[in-house]
Parts: sequence; C-alpha cells; structure tokens
Amino acid sequence: EGRAEGRAEGRKEGREEGRKEGREEGRKEGRKEGIEEKSIEMIKNLLLQNVNYDIISNASGKTVEEIKKIEKSMNN
Repeated sequence: EGRAEGRAEGRKEGREEGRKEGREEGRKEGRKEGIEEKSIEMIKNLLLQNVNYDIISNASGKTVEEIKKIEKSMNN
C-alpha cells in the first residue's frame, strides 16, 4: 500500500515538474518569436525609408541576404 502511494505521489510530482518546464520553455520560445517579429518590423520600416542594406544589417544583426529576402516578401 505504501509503495502504491509513493508511486502515485511520484507520478504527480513528475507531471507537475513537466508542466512547469513546459510552461517555461513556451515562454522562452514566445519571447524569442516576439523579438524576431519586432526585428523584421524594424527592418521593413528601414527599407521603406530607403536605408542602406549595410546600415540595416549592422542595426539588426541580419545578413544583407536575409534583409533582401524580407524586402522581397514585402513586394509580394
């Protein structure tokens, strides 16, 4: 009887810990996606102002090729 209770309690604790880790991972992923969206928004705004690719690259940390892909997506 004691072993069964211990197993049940262990499973419950394991599930709670798993949920906690899952929520934390989800928050981190959400923050990362938000930062990426904000970066793309900034790049698009700079492109609309005809800012040089190299300046945008330095400001955003993106390569010129990545910036050109974003620009191409704006034109579609």
